[in-house]
Amino acid sequence: MLILRNRNILLIWLGQVLSQVGTRMYQLALAWWILSHGGSGRQMGLFMMMGALPALLLVKVIGKTVDRLPSRPLLVACDGLSCAVVLAAAWMLQSSQMTLGWLYLAGFLVAGSQAFFDPALNKAVAAAAAAEDMEEAVAFQTSTQSLASFSGAAAGALLIAKIGIPAVVAFNALSFLVSGVCNAMLTLKPATPQSKADAAEEPPDGDFFKQTPWLKKGLLGFGCANFFLTPILVILPLYAKLTLNGGVSLLGALEASLWLGLTAGTFASKWLDFSRNTLKLGAGALAVAGASLFLPGLVANRALFAALLFSAGAALGVNNVKFVALFQETVAPEHKGRFFALMQALLAFTFPVAFLLFGLLADRLSPQRVCLVQGLGVMGLAVYFLKLSDDFGEAELTPAAPETA
Repeated sequence: MLILRNRNILLIWLGQVLSQVGTRMYQLALAWWILSHGGSGRQMGLFMMMGALPALLLVKVIGKTVDRLPSRPLLVACDGLSCAVVLAAAWMLQSSQMTLGWLYLAGFLVAGSQAFFDPALNKAVAAAAAAEDMEEAVAFQTSTQSLASFSGAAAGALLIAKIGIPAVVAFNALSFLVSGVCNAMLTLKPATPQSKADAAEEPPDGDFFKQTPWLKKGLLGFGCANFFLTPILVILPLYAKLTLNGGVSLLGALEASLWLGLTAGTFASKWLDFSRNTLKLGAGALAVAGASLFLPGLVANRALFAALLFSAGAALGVNNVKFVALFQETVAPEHKGRFFALMQALLAFTFPVAFLLFGLLADRLSPQRVCLVQGLGVMGLAVYFLKLSDDFGEAELTPAAPETA
C-alpha cells in the first residue's frame, strides 16, 4: 500500500482522517444543537451556507497564496487557526454563551481556513507522490473525507449522548492540533523557483480552461450537481427525525451509510476501468446517485434508505477519484494552486444558495418530497454529462503535457 512506502502520504492521510473525524463530529453536534434549540430548516441551511461562502469569496486570493507559499507552513497555519476557533466554540457551548450568530461566525472562520487548506493539500499530494502512484495517492486523499465522515457520524452520535455537545466540539479542536503536528512533519521537495521571465509570461488563471474546454464545462456540471447533492446534509436530520421518527443514533447510522459507500467507491476505483471516457463515467455515477436519492422520496424505510445512501456514496466515490486523478495529471505544477482553488469555487458556487433554498424548501415540503426534487435534479445533470461525453472524445480527455497544461 502506498501509505506504507511513502511517509509523506501517510502523514497527509493520517492527519486528515483525524481532523476530519473531529470535524464531522463537530458538524453533527452543532446540527443537533440547532435542532435541540428549536431550529428550523432555514437555520440549518444558513449554518451550512456559512461554511460554503469563503471558498467563493476568496477564490483569487486563495489560488495565488497557495501557488506562492510552500505547502507545509500553510497547512500548519490553517490547522492552528481552525483549532483556536473550534476551541473557542467549545468554551462558549460549555458556558451556555453560544448563540446562532456566533455559531455562524465560527462556521465561516473554520471554512475560511479550510478553503486555503484544501488546495494546499492537493498541491502537497502532487509533490509527495510519483506519477505512477497518483491515482492511488488521490484515492487515499479523497478517502479521508468518507472514512472520517463514516466514523465521525457513528462516533459522534454515540459521544453526543454520552459526553455532550461541548466535549465533542473540544475533541475536534484536539484533532486539528494532531493534524497540524502531522503536517509539520512533512518533508516535501521545494518547488523550483520561477524565473522573472517565466513569471512575466505566466498565463492568466483561466488559460488552462481555454486549452481544455471540457474542463470548465465538467466542473460547472459538477457544481450544478452539488446544488442537489450537498443539501442531503440539511435534509438527513429532518428525514431521520420527521419521516422515520428516529433520534440522533439513526441519523448517525444513515450518515455512516453514505460515507461508507463513498469509502468503498474511493478504493474500488483503482480496479474499475469500465469506461475510457471519464465524462461518460461521470454521467453513470450521477445517474446512480440521483436514483438513490429519488427512491426514498417514494418509500420511507430505514433499511432501504441506508442501502440507497451507500449506493449513492459508492458511485460518487468512484467518480471523485477518477476526475481528481485526471486533473492532477492535466494541470501543470505551477498552476495547481490556482486550479484547485478555482475547482473548489466552481464545485461549491451553488452551495450557499442550495443550502438556503433547500432549508426553506424543507420548511414547506416534507423531507420525502425534497428527496424527489434532489433525485430528479441529479439525474438531469447525468444527462448533461452524457451529452458532454458525446461532444468531447477520449482524445480530448488525454492529460496534456506539463508545458501546455
